[in-house]
Amino acid sequence: MLSALLGCASMKPAPKGRLVYCSYACTGAAGLGKDYCELIADADSVPKVIVVLGEGNRFEDPVIRGEYSVTQELVDSLCRELEARKVYKLAGYRLEEPITGGHSYRIYMEYSSGEKVNAFWYGHGVKQEALSAYHFIENFFEPWREKALADDTIARVQEMEQRFDRLSAALKKGIRYEDMKADYEALDWYMRSGQWQKDFEADEQGQLPGDMKRGVLSEDGLYEVLSLYR
Repeated sequence: MLSALLGCASMKPAPKGRLVYCSYACTGAAGLGKDYCELIADADSVPKVIVVLGEGNRFEDPVIRGEYSVTQELVDSLCRELEARKVYKLAGYRLEEPITGGHSYRIYMEYSSGEKVNAFWYGHGVKQEALSAYHFIENFFEPWREKALADDTIARVQEMEQRFDRLSAALKKGIRYEDMKADYEALDWYMRSGQWQKDFEADEQGQLPGDMKRGVLSEDGLYEVLSLYR
C-alpha cells in the first residue's frame, strides 16, 4: 500500500497557479521550542517574510520575531525553483517514528489554485528528497533569519545602553539603589546570563551599526557601575 502511495506521489503534476505561501518549521521535543519562517504572498498585499525563532522554548530567551517586505519577483523566482526541484512530489509525505527527543520538521506550500504541499517527518530514514527540499527552503529564508537575529541584538543593546546611562547618571547624583532597582537588576542579569558576552561578540563581528552608542558593551564600565551601586 505504501509503495502504491509513493508511486502515485511521484506521478503528481506540478501545482497550477502562483505561489501564495511557503514555510519551513523545526520543532524541538520537551519544550525546546519552534523555529519557523514563512513567506506570505497573497494577491491583495505586498509579499512578506515572517521569522519566528524560539517560540515556546522553556529554556532560553524570549522569542525573536521579524517581518520584512519582499518583491513579487522574488516570490516568482522561488516558485520556479520549487517546481524545478519537484518539491510538489512531497505532497502528503509523512514520517512519524516512536522515539523520544529529537526534532520534527515540516515544509508547507500553498498555491493560488488551492493546491497544497504538506510534508512532515520525525525520526530516522527520511527521504533524501525531503531533506534536500527542506535545506533549500531553509537556505532561502536564511538572510531574513540572520536579519531578525541582528535586529534583536540591536534592540537589546539599545535597551541596555539606556539602562546603563540611567544607572551611571543616578550613581553620580547619589540616587538610592531602591529607585534604580529595575535598571540594576536588568543589567546584572545581562552580565551574569551570558547575553552580554554574546552581544559583545556580535559587535566584534561587525553586526552592530558603526555609529551606534554601545558603552554598555565596555566590560569594565558595566562591571564598575554594577559593583559601585550596591
